[in-house]
Amino acid sequence: MSDTPVFRLDRRMFLRGAGGAVLALPILPSLLSPREAKAQAAQRQKCFVHFRTPHGAIFGANMWPSDSALTQSLFYADHDVRRGDLTAVANSSGESVISRVLTAKSSMLTPTLVSKMNILRGLDYPMYMGHNFGAPLGYYDFDKQRPGSPRPTIDQVMAYSTAFYPSVSSVRKRSVAIAGNGTSSGTWGYNTPGVRSSGVASSSLSGVESSLSLFDTLLAGASSPGTPRSPVVDKVLESYRRLRNGNGRLSSEDKVRLDQHIDAVAELQRRLETTTAGCQVPPRPTTDNLTLRNSGSFAGDPAKNVEYFRLINEVLAVAMNCGVCRVATISIDENIQNLTFTPRAPQGEDWHNNVVHPSTVPGANQDLVVQFNQVFFSQVFLDLASRFERFSNGAGGTLLDDSLVAWGQENGNTPHFSFSLPVVTAGGAGGALKTGSYCDYRNITRKVSGDSSTGSEGSFLWAGLLHNQWLGTALQAMGIPKSEWSETDHPGYGWKASYQSTYEYLFTNKGFSSAQAYPAAMWQKTDEVLPFLAP
Repeated sequence: MSDTPVFRLDRRMFLRGAGGAVLALPILPSLLSPREAKAQAAQRQKCFVHFRTPHGAIFGANMWPSDSALTQSLFYADHDVRRGDLTAVANSSGESVISRVLTAKSSMLTPTLVSKMNILRGLDYPMYMGHNFGAPLGYYDFDKQRPGSPRPTIDQVMAYSTAFYPSVSSVRKRSVAIAGNGTSSGTWGYNTPGVRSSGVASSSLSGVESSLSLFDTLLAGASSPGTPRSPVVDKVLESYRRLRNGNGRLSSEDKVRLDQHIDAVAELQRRLETTTAGCQVPPRPTTDNLTLRNSGSFAGDPAKNVEYFRLINEVLAVAMNCGVCRVATISIDENIQNLTFTPRAPQGEDWHNNVVHPSTVPGANQDLVVQFNQVFFSQVFLDLASRFERFSNGAGGTLLDDSLVAWGQENGNTPHFSFSLPVVTAGGAGGALKTGSYCDYRNITRKVSGDSSTGSEGSFLWAGLLHNQWLGTALQAMGIPKSEWSETDHPGYGWKASYQSTYEYLFTNKGFSSAQAYPAAMWQKTDEVLPFLAP
């Protein structure tokens, strides 16, 4: 990672009296020369954020819209794949509903935001996974063990690509991994960062959990003791207003962008309720999310569980809008972080053994799994997406339009099984991806077998497309050339794994093999953008 100081030397101006990155002006295209404007248009910065949540185990009927929403189909690889327009229906409680899990207040899950989302069904890890931390991002760690043929997670491929970071002169960190202390960050890099030939590191990257530490890493500048001063935002407002109201070249779009940026900084400062002292950087927070987690009432308190992540989102959104870091991964673990987003507190392995495993049949345990994920989606995932949506990108869109915010899960609709790993995204990655779709990549002629561990939901398992293709789609969306990640035995990203013989019965019980479920023709398409997502 780069520890280059956070100063945007390539930008035209700074807010007077503010040297910290968070107060640096966003790009204002109307003030650029034609040459500068052309360069900015060609190199709009993209951001990638990935959330990983544990277990999965959400019934298909609770996770996805109904099949009636799928109105188009095409033949792809070896079977028909389907899509439909993504829509949310208002209910009597003032919520917008895509599915039971994908439900949020209508003020949050707006039609505009829905149009910038995709939900992808029918993406499979090509092996039995058991437990894993890194699989959603490409480190196929069967039962949390080192893969037979490890690959770095795609966030690290992005972070060290010159296509993604042509320059790191204004970058504080190439990437950040946010995870609970004592658990894997779910992010693996190369032994020598960015050097493919050095091999994949044996340990995951160190994660940061504290929102205060995240602020220090990404946004804090040099400080020195001195006489307390009035807030930095107050000190620069006069200069800001002169630029906002007195520059005849400033377009209406750039005025909106300025308004949004200064509002975000002011919101952060108001929440922190502190002032700077003897320095020209934004105030360091006085509230840390760890104080919430370490409080005796945190476990079993969904509101505090949510606030714990909102404090992280608040810092991350401002930092990414400033361009000081553009890659982040957030790994959630109910035991280590002591949260469930439900009134039931985690108790060691209690949640996994006594909630997730019994959730394979309808009842109170499945309801807890649904609540966990619905609260996460509506109040953590959408919170960050909405913060990105409030920042203009200076080109008629928003930071979210230039980003890819994704949510992946440990398993599919039954614990330990890797069929139909849910992928939910927000943002079009600067126009690299079409949005507004519910895509179903399952091969509905290849229903697979459950077993005694899958309960009644074991009757709803199908093979689909390869999760490897999603990884390649995300890399392409971020502008990473295929030459930096394609494999020698298939053109896509990641280990060309195959089902272990122990679990071949999942397919042979239905009269075919795993090789037939994931044929060579499918592997040969892993370097293509997933169906329906290419612009």
